[in-house]
Amino acid sequence: MGPTRANRSVPEGYTLVPVKTAYLEMKARPMADPIPIPPACEVKKWEKPGTAEYRRLFAAVGGEWGWSGRLLLPEDGLRKILAKETNEIHLLYSRCRVAGFAELDRGHEPQVEISYFGLLPEFIGKGLGRFFLDWAVRRAWEGGTERVWLHTCEYDHPKAMAAYLKAGFSVVDEKTEAQPYAEEFLLRTSPVGH
Repeated sequence: MGPTRANRSVPEGYTLVPVKTAYLEMKARPMADPIPIPPACEVKKWEKPGTAEYRRLFAAVGGEWGWSGRLLLPEDGLRKILAKETNEIHLLYSRCRVAGFAELDRGHEPQVEISYFGLLPEFIGKGLGRFFLDWAVRRAWEGGTERVWLHTCEYDHPKAMAAYLKAGFSVVDEKTEAQPYAEEFLLRTSPVGH
């Protein structure tokens, strides 16, 4: 199955491509001690982000990996998601600069989805991701959580799957489905392992 625009309506500049997505879960809280916060870092909840500001950060963090989900949402749809009490967005700061974000969806308790997680490109490879993933997982387990899950795909960071497995997640399903990707992204990249 190759790229297509005929099967489903996609915006100009995007193409549907078959993408292998892995779904991972964690059914028990981490037993190890928390990873210490790196020097000059802090995590803050992002209260009431505006849609334009959110889209800028989403594109900056996910652009390298072809993230399009939130970019393609209509303005009203994104506004509703960001306003939901069950949606939490946390920003990682390093030396007073935003380094990344983690978005948790508590809308299906007792399950919590880490719906988006990533760092800005200039902060990758500096040891922040390991801490921030551990922090996000522990935050997801707060309250009556019984299962934390997330998904990753073959276009994600080449070390994403290994990081999730090392953090304690297990793969529970894999699917190949047509997903919209920017044509410009597809011209400059290939899936992990290809």
